[in-house]
Amino acid sequence: MNRQQSYGLIGVLVASVVLNLPYIPYYNPLSCDTETYRYVALVMKKGGIPYRDVFDHKPPLIYFINYTGLFLGGWLQWLINTMLAMLATLLFFRLGRKYRLAYPWLLPLLFNLMLRDILICGTGGMTREYTTVLLLIFFCVMMGENRWRYYALGILSGLIFFIQQEGALPLVPFFIYAFMRKGDNVSVRGRIFGSVTGGLIITLPIILYFAFHHALGPFLRDAFGFNFGWYTTAIPSSFGDHLRRAKQVLDKGNYEVPTLVAMTLGIGALVWFRSSNQRLILASLAGVILSISAEFMGGHGVMGGFTHYYLPLSASLSILLFTVFAFVEEPFLQGRKVIGIFGILVCTSLCYTFLQHITHLTPRRENNVVISPELNYLRQHPPGDYQLYAFGDHNYICAYNEFGIQAPSTWVYHFWRLYKDWDKDYAILHSIEQDLLRHQTAYIIDCSRNPALEYKEPVTGMWRAFLEEHYQQVPMTDTTGVTLWKWKGTAVE
Repeated sequence: MNRQQSYGLIGVLVASVVLNLPYIPYYNPLSCDTETYRYVALVMKKGGIPYRDVFDHKPPLIYFINYTGLFLGGWLQWLINTMLAMLATLLFFRLGRKYRLAYPWLLPLLFNLMLRDILICGTGGMTREYTTVLLLIFFCVMMGENRWRYYALGILSGLIFFIQQEGALPLVPFFIYAFMRKGDNVSVRGRIFGSVTGGLIITLPIILYFAFHHALGPFLRDAFGFNFGWYTTAIPSSFGDHLRRAKQVLDKGNYEVPTLVAMTLGIGALVWFRSSNQRLILASLAGVILSISAEFMGGHGVMGGFTHYYLPLSASLSILLFTVFAFVEEPFLQGRKVIGIFGILVCTSLCYTFLQHITHLTPRRENNVVISPELNYLRQHPPGDYQLYAFGDHNYICAYNEFGIQAPSTWVYHFWRLYKDWDKDYAILHSIEQDLLRHQTAYIIDCSRNPALEYKEPVTGMWRAFLEEHYQQVPMTDTTGVTLWKWKGTAVE
């Protein structure tokens, strides 16, 4: 490595760290998803088991990752996130240098800029952040020559699948390419055996963990049955709706230019340009499409607010551009000036987004939920385990994490407003009510009357009747429709 390349490597690694600074625990924006992961980790710390003692439908590894966030005030998890991004950056830089790209630091920089785009990711620590980083690491390992790499590919596939299931879909075209590749120093049988063995290294301990804790049934029901049932099929939307949504997200999230440049060059490499590895370019194009498959599952993206579905593009588009620059044999795509121009095109707007973000940071403690009158009241009357329940707004799961307490019900969030036939007989609603009565839960944060959340009858009526029978409202001013209720028979202060 010459001095110029050394400077490039150091520069892009420093950039990776700097781009992750706005997501330190002090500034990381509040998100109901990440708060849920943290809460499940908290339940685990108290001896509970995911799915059995608390409902969520994500695969389990995200909870174990968040378990680290319970130490050092979340800094340990932030450090893990940063180190993973730096590892992917290092491997991608080395791959670019191996194939003699004009600027081996350029595509790793693009990857980091897209990965930390606040307009897309929304917050740090989401499942697709991890699967996106692992996707890029997977590609770098696949392009190597180590004889043990197929075991590593299997391990990486298992990690991705058990963090976010559809995150494994972009791996499919690369596995097909790897298994069909000629001249490999590993036989086809060895490739399959290594990949399967690597996958089992991740899968078997997870299955044994839940089986040992008598939670295998809830694990399969929630992490698989719910996802492949309700989550992927319950919200109808047309293909055109998804395309319009994709255009909107790519435009507003500053992903549009990188997408247009990468897809144009990728398609051109198949149709017009001479290239030495069209199969890999085709696999990379397929990987781009499959990396946003979540948009087309269940209609959630069309509803809005699910921009993080597009985060995997930060890896898949960077990979596609790499295959073009590494294997297209047209002289104009190998020149430093042309590649520099493409680099300016794909990175400039993303750099501006980062500058806007880092110069307008808002501390997490100033979030509207964190400073709400309800939580300020509870800070003066701290609840214990099972003595607080938040209903309606999943962002208030942060209250359990702040007070370090366990909710009285396994159902810390609900789907009545998303799925018309979910809990059709209201058995889940009644079970929540019974849990509250059993524990005589002292406080309830009720968000069901917030118009923005669209809770409808008869759920709101049944829930309101329960509150009025067993609880009394704590008088306070809140214009968002949130109310705090206290168990009857105790004085309201």
